[in-house]
Parts: sequence; C-alpha cells; structure tokens
Amino acid sequence: MTVAGCQVMNDAKTKISNTLFNNRQLFLRFNQYKINRILETLSPMDRLVFTVIPRLLHIHQKGMPGFIQGDVPSGIHNFSINPECQFAAERLFPDSLLTGSEYSRPFIDTVLLMGSTGSMAQSQKSDLDFTLFVKKHQVSPEQLALFNQKLKLIEQWTWDTFNLEIHFFSNDITDVQNNIFGESDSESTGSAQAKLLKEEMYRTAVIMGGKVPFWWIVPLNTDDKLYENLWYLLQSNQTLLSPDDFIDIGNVDDISQGEFFGGSIWTLIKSFKAPFKTLIKMGLLEEYMFNKTKSNLLCHEIKKKVFGGVNHEKIDTYKILFERVEKYFLETKSEQEVEALRTAFYLKVGSRVNDYELHHGSSDFNKRTLIEMIHSWNWSTERVMKLNSYLDWQMMEKVAMGNHMNQILMNSYKKISEANSQLEPGQSLITERDTHLLGRKLFSFYRKAVNKVENLFALVDGETSEKELTFYLRQSNPTDKGKWYLIRGKTLAKIDLIPRENIIKKASTLPFLIAFTCFNNLYNKDTLLLLRSEKQSIKDHDLRALLDQLSSFLAQVNIADISNEALLGRDYIRQVFTIVDFGNPVPREITLGNIHDCKTQKEYSAYIKKRLERIKSVVNIYITSWGELFCKTYSGINCMERGLRDLIPQVPRREMGNPDFLKVFIPGGHRELAKFKWLQTYILKTLEHGAGKMQSSATSV
Repeated sequence: MTVAGCQVMNDAKTKISNTLFNNRQLFLRFNQYKINRILETLSPMDRLVFTVIPRLLHIHQKGMPGFIQGDVPSGIHNFSINPECQFAAERLFPDSLLTGSEYSRPFIDTVLLMGSTGSMAQSQKSDLDFTLFVKKHQVSPEQLALFNQKLKLIEQWTWDTFNLEIHFFSNDITDVQNNIFGESDSESTGSAQAKLLKEEMYRTAVIMGGKVPFWWIVPLNTDDKLYENLWYLLQSNQTLLSPDDFIDIGNVDDISQGEFFGGSIWTLIKSFKAPFKTLIKMGLLEEYMFNKTKSNLLCHEIKKKVFGGVNHEKIDTYKILFERVEKYFLETKSEQEVEALRTAFYLKVGSRVNDYELHHGSSDFNKRTLIEMIHSWNWSTERVMKLNSYLDWQMMEKVAMGNHMNQILMNSYKKISEANSQLEPGQSLITERDTHLLGRKLFSFYRKAVNKVENLFALVDGETSEKELTFYLRQSNPTDKGKWYLIRGKTLAKIDLIPRENIIKKASTLPFLIAFTCFNNLYNKDTLLLLRSEKQSIKDHDLRALLDQLSSFLAQVNIADISNEALLGRDYIRQVFTIVDFGNPVPREITLGNIHDCKTQKEYSAYIKKRLERIKSVVNIYITSWGELFCKTYSGINCMERGLRDLIPQVPRREMGNPDFLKVFIPGGHRELAKFKWLQTYILKTLEHGAGKMQSSATSV
C-alpha cells in the first residue's frame, strides 16, 4: 500500500475514532439527563432507594437487603461509589458501614432501566424495571439460583419498606446478542419479538451502572457489517476508548417484516395488563409493518436527535413514540381511532391538567408539554375534565372505552396478520411453538364456556373497585328463583327504575355474582355493600366475609402472567373455593359432636352421612391452570357428591398437597370453621381417592 493510501486509512480510523468518542460523550450527557428526570419524578425517599440499588447489586454484605448465605455472584463492571450513592446509603442504613468491594470478575456487565422511566409517562409510583446483563456461564446453576433469590429479596425489601415496586430481569449476554430475552418465565417472548424488544431497549435505556451498550456510540446508518468492524477496532485498541467500557449485545439496523406478527400477538396479550399503553405499541408495530424501517426505527430517531445536539427536553422517548404512531393514524385511520389513540396517551402519561393550567399554563415540565399537545388536538376543556375524572366513571363506561380500544387493537392485529400471510415461506420468524403458546393465552381469555366467569374488566386500565355495590334479587313471587343483579352504588329502587349503566352484571345465582365481583376486582375492604334479598342463607355479614375470603383466595389472574409450561399442557383445576350451605343459622346437630369420638368406621360413616344429608346446596368456584374461573351450583339430594364427581377428572393429585388448594366457606358458620374441619378433610380425601382411582385405571389401560 502506498504512503498516501496508508495516510487515507489512518485518517479514516482517526475520524471514526473521534466519532465514537464524541458519540459516547453525547450519549452519557443524555443518559444523565434521563437519570435526573427520574429523580425529579420520584418522592424524596424513593430517590434514595433508586440511587442505592446499584450498590446493593454490587456488594453482598450481611445485614443488607438481598443478603443470603452462600456463594452469591456479585459485582458490577466499572462500579464506583459517587457522592449521591454514598449519601443514600448513609441515610437508608445509618447503622451500617457498606463495603466498597472489588471483584476480579464482576458478574454483572450492565444495569439499565427500560420502559417509560425518564419520560413523561413515568409517574411517582411507576414500576422500575431493571435489566441486568450477566454471563451466566461463569457461574454454576446453584450460584445463579442464589443470585436470583437475592434479586427477589431486594424487590421484596423495596415493596415492604417503601411501597416502591421494582423488578429485576437478568439476561445472559450471549442470549441477548442472539435476540433471546428470557425463556423460563411468563414474560418470555420466545421467538415472538426477537429484535423488537432490543429496539425498545436501545430506545428507552437508562444506564445505571456498568458497561455502555456499544450500539449507542456507533454512527447512524450502521449496518451489521460496519458494526462488527467498529467493534473490532474498539477491541483491538484502535480507538480513543477503553474496550472494557462497552458491551456488545448486537446491532439493530432493521427489523424483518416476519417479526411483526409475533410481536402483535404478544402485544395483544399485554393489553390484559395495560390497554392504553398497548394501543400505542400496537400502532407502532403496524407503522413498522407498512413503512420503511431500515435505519428508520424509533431507536434511530432518538439517536439522531441525541447525536444532532437537540435540546434534551425535546427528546422525550414516550412523546416521540406517540407522535410517530399519531402521524401514521392520521394518514391511515378514522378520526375516531385517532381520538382513541390521543385519549389512551393522555390517560397513560398520568399527569392531569386542571382547568386553570389548561388556560394559564403550568410550571411542571410534563404538564407544559401536555398542554401544548391538548391545544394542538383542539380538545375542549370539558373533554379534558371528563378524562381527568376517569377513575370515577361508571364502570360500564370504562368497559365501553376498553372495548373500543380493543377493537382498534384487533383491527391492527388483523392487518399485520394478513400481511404476514403474504410473506414468503420462512420469512415469518415466529415458531410454531410460540404461535401455539401465545394463541393459547388469547384463547383462555376470549373462550366462551358454560359456568365460566368472564374477566370483563381485563381491558379496563387502572382501578376497578367500586365505592358501593348492591346485590339485588328480583323475584316475581316468593317461590320464583328469580334473577340476581350486581348494581353500582347502594340503591333501594326497583330494577326497572335503576339506570341501565348502573347494572354491572346479571346472573342466576348470588355466588356467581360474588365470583364475578372478586375476579374483576370490583370489591375492596372499603366498599360499602347492600344485600337486597330475603330467606337467603348468605346474609349481610356472610356477604362481606365471602367477598374478603374469595378475593384473597383467588386474586385476579392475569392472562399474561400464566407460565408457558401451564399453557402448553392440558388445563386442570388449580384451586377450589367451595361454599357449603346447611341453612342459616346452621342447624345445631351439624355442629354438635366430635368426629374424633367415632370409634369405628361405621360410626365415622354415619357421622359424615348425617351431616352431608343436611346440605342444601354446594357451590364450587375453581380456577384453572389456564387462568379461567368457573362457578357451578349444585342443589338438592346428593349435591355434595355430584359436585365432587365433576371436580375429580379435572384435579391432579399433586395439586391437592398445596395448602392453598381448597377453602371451604359455610354461610352462618364461617366464624366457627374449627367445627367444620371434618368437611374439608372429607372433600380432600374424596377428591384424592377419586383421582387415585382414575390414575390407576389409566395406568392399567
């Protein structure tokens, strides 16, 4: 090579070296700006907790949150204790001296936050999702289990002590390079998202410790080949930067069209947690599917602004996401769909603009931004005030909005699905397993089945509990079984005079309404109740006790959180809540006597039989491994036997050993459960005996 050629090559290396160096400086300044925004949003105490988290991850010290005995992997690359971290540690742990441990092989390469943190969508009590990049092959499975246990203990500490919800997601660096984000839990996306999640990570990342992702310092329009060349220059010390300061988790230059279908299914599933946020994300997927994406993804748009020296206040990752989707909606969708998108955005960001602020401005940065957007949308003051009162809306009004947004989501999904079907064989990246898995999650929500309790409010964002509820039995005459109504508010009006929007649900039995109420989180301990019925075994005090116990027993199952293993298998019953009605008050002969006084099998059988014959009805409320809730009532002769006979084929013996598997409730006798211990034992033994016979029969075949 000529001297001139060498000079040109050296000049090119110098130029790219300077570019990488400058880009690093630009990113670090932007990253610090986002950290400052996070701190401004958090409460004073939460700021201290947030600041000390990296140090708790770095050290493993007795007496500190997360400490457990054993060889626990620790250490963050390039970790140093800054004054803010030292101050936070002294405030939170005044009686402890935290060590500044050095590790020759730190386990954690990078600690970062991703999601809405550092943007206008972050609220004071937003979850903080920490992603950790680690080298799992450096440690044994036992050490990795201890490390995960430590993370759980820190999560528990922040919640129990400060009511601050944080989550840790540890990912192996090699897996992330190959676009694999967690395969072991319900959050695993498998092949469904691949580069999509990496694009979101780069777009929203806030580095809290360790190495900086190399992608964030390479120039715009860097394809995979150039990315590899630049990484080689860094690793061979041909730049101004230290190789140890950066982590290679792969380039994102473009995303294949074949990935958007899997991403759309996953996004639909996430709508069960947060429909407002999901509408915006699905809109982005659709925009990506039908527009140019090479070096034109949102992460590139953010990077372009950072490298271009745009004022950091103008680089709000969530606002830029919304504006990209809004532009697409304006070009391709109806006015109603555009308005639904804007409504979802306003409700998601959390800040509320009052009447005065709307007309006179606000000193709050997020509110100033929102006010500008509201004026550009030509929203009336009445519309804004209406959305501000969303938490107090009629429940069915919330449901109507959720259903409208869900329809837009489904339309986007159908468009992406149709485009995916036109791709060449092999272009669609989602595997058959993951298609089946994600489809099963959707199926468990949308499937109609006899006795199934619908999760009506899964598509309602935010609080769903009611201040007051009325359970009303409407009968045409005293012998008529009638219909039960769940009504918003406390009312003594006849059903014909109650506004339709206040009638939440109609059912043939009270237990079904109770199951519906608990499953949809309509009740909390502060809800005022009115029971309008006569000659029913469930009285006022039973109703509240039943709602309390069933809510605690079930909690609301989130379809998105069901484990992959459970969804890929046959559905089975995981928990049973049985209501046994002996009449109210419970007859004395039911509670008299002690089963332990029975000396022979004959006496034991007579004791049980005498009491079973007095049962008027049995209600089985059970939840399955697919997250579906069912409620079935059995009345009259042999009602207990018939109820158990239906349960037996659906209950694996292994579930019966779970202490939370069965709970029995006795109207009029729930305060004397010790006297009904025999009943719970009888139910469990009958189920176990029946399941054992079925297993033996299957084995013999």
